[in-house]
Amino acid sequence: MADETREERIRKRAYELWEKEGKPEGADLRFWEKAMGEIDEEDQKQDTSGKRRRAGP
Repeated sequence: MADETREERIRKRAYELWEKEGKPEGADLRFWEKAMGEIDEEDQKQDTSGKRRRAGP
């Protein structure tokens, strides 16, 4: 996953979401935005947990 760009990760997630909802036409922006939010949230959680680890005792 570290080798994938943010855009590649968003593209894959958006496609997964689109498939899961039955491949509706004309909803690409909705799935892209949802995927972008999920990826950004995951990255933020990783950044936060990584900072805590580095700050250790």
